[in-house]
Amino acid sequence: MEVGQKLELLDSSPSALRRAAPAALAIIPVSMLFGMLAQRADWSLLEVALVGLLGFTGSGQFAALPLAQSGAGFFTLLLVTASINSRYLPIAFTSSSRLPRGFLRKAGTAHMLGDEAYATEHERDAPGTVLAIRATIFLTWVVAGVLGALLSKLLPAEWIGNEVNLGYPASVVLMFLSLVQLRARLNVIRERQLGVLLLSAVCVVLALLLINVLGSVYFWIPSVLIATAVLTRAKL
Repeated sequence: MEVGQKLELLDSSPSALRRAAPAALAIIPVSMLFGMLAQRADWSLLEVALVGLLGFTGSGQFAALPLAQSGAGFFTLLLVTASINSRYLPIAFTSSSRLPRGFLRKAGTAHMLGDEAYATEHERDAPGTVLAIRATIFLTWVVAGVLGALLSKLLPAEWIGNEVNLGYPASVVLMFLSLVQLRARLNVIRERQLGVLLLSAVCVVLALLLINVLGSVYFWIPSVLIATAVLTRAKL
């Protein structure tokens, strides 16, 4: 790494950490819930850590849990996870110019891309800032997942019965993060707020129609492609 790149990373880290802190704190309960659910499904701490490190996909990890418990095959898990995470293709494409130089740093930074990081980053952010933001959120997710599994392992089994749906609070938090991201974008483009809201509503309606036509598993890819085309054409 060049001296200039090192200085750039050091200078941008404090500001990047402050910007990433709200998103990192917001995903802690979600990741801990995943860890608790995974431990209840007899996943080890190492398995929880590896899924967070290698997968780093909240919705994909939550979707994989019941499928793994029901004995679903590898290709079924792969198809469901890939369809859910297909939304990262346009996100990765639009943010590729912000990646740092060097194969390992570029690959690592690209792997740590997430919804929260994408919402936190700015178009003019330096590569060092992008790396610091993504690493902060990524490591928070992994550590919180392991802590959740450890907490579930230490708590008496009768404290959390099987009738308690721990996945419901996670859905609420994820919905809150989506609304926060939408609100942040509306603040940036104040003169187009009504148009953005209408386009978002159109995308939601189309997704609901695809759920009814294709089912809750296979609607992801076409709905993501349609939403990407609509929002890209509107330059959002």
